[in-house]
Amino acid sequence: MKGMILAAGRGTRMRPLTDIMPKALIDIHGVTLLERAIRKFQRADIDEITVNVHHFADQVEHFLKERDFGVTLHISDERDRLLGTGGAIKRARSFLDGEDPFFVCNVDVVSNINLLDMLYLFQMSSAMAVLAVRKRETARQLCFDRYQHLTGWKNMQTGEIKGKDGIPYAFSGIHLLHPAIFNHMPDADTFDIIDCYLAAAQDNIFLAYDHSDGEWMDIGTPERLKKAISQFR
Repeated sequence: MKGMILAAGRGTRMRPLTDIMPKALIDIHGVTLLERAIRKFQRADIDEITVNVHHFADQVEHFLKERDFGVTLHISDERDRLLGTGGAIKRARSFLDGEDPFFVCNVDVVSNINLLDMLYLFQMSSAMAVLAVRKRETARQLCFDRYQHLTGWKNMQTGEIKGKDGIPYAFSGIHLLHPAIFNHMPDADTFDIIDCYLAAAQDNIFLAYDHSDGEWMDIGTPERLKKAISQFR
């Protein structure tokens, strides 16, 4: 099975750490965020992994080359410019395409989510994608109907809605996609994958996987890193 780790971001909120290194190589108890993401994929029987690179790309490549994770690793190079979540997945199509679904996760997400449960939900449905979500406070929320099908997006602060309003959940940065998603991507090189999902959801099922009862953290700031060090091992 295939997976992609989104690791190209500049990590500006993690400065000054990210002034000298990529966020992907920040560690918790001596284990980098990138290695944690790779090991999580391995536990879900994902043995072919693509990592996109931009900020301190050479450091990420060196880290991957000097370690044997026992999986096939691909580098999706975004040194020229960041492409956004959608553009990053689109550029990596040659590594991800095929007949089977593939996982995508943000490198700075640490959780105890069960990826195999997500896969089971996908297999038992006719969904184009399964999106990991949870009940948490954040300005931007995805909206779902009573069947947990994606209907829209809402900014809870401004009231702006894209698509249709519904039951709000925060996206967890972990998704399982059918390769048919590539047929719904725009011609642009740079775009947000959520905008792609909202457009495709008009005629396809994008299903929520609610893991509100589990542990999850976005390691986006030094304060959250400190909290993660005390919470995760």
